[in-house]
Amino acid sequence: MRRVHPRTRTPFPATVLIFVLGVVLMVALPGAALLKLVTASTILPAVTYGSTVVLYLAVRRGLSRKEGAFDLGRLELPVAICALAWTLVALFVLVTPAEALTPVVIVIGLLLVGGLFFLGMLAFDREALDAEPGDESAFKH
Repeated sequence: MRRVHPRTRTPFPATVLIFVLGVVLMVALPGAALLKLVTASTILPAVTYGSTVVLYLAVRRGLSRKEGAFDLGRLELPVAICALAWTLVALFVLVTPAEALTPVVIVIGLLLVGGLFFLGMLAFDREALDAEPGDESAFKH
């Protein structure tokens, strides 16, 4: 699954797998179940965005600054805090309706599976976690 097409530079096998899984889910699941998956797919990006903002707030002091790069200056911290507050409000709106219970359970399940995958990578393939994407020199062939 980690192969990248040389011309398009896209993960073709992974893309096809996700497409096939989507088609199978659309055919196999009744309309209400598919609606719950779609609802879960609105919660997951908000969680991802919120965790990105939290991570940024945790490490921002240790980040280096590049000359001429975009910089919010003194507004950096207030903008990040506002982004986090907005994300929390959006998550609250998405998860509080009674109909959102199943999508929330789906998202929690996906996060747990992702966490288990991360722990597996940490235990069995730490080198892959230490390299940046696209840095081919970091991988042993």
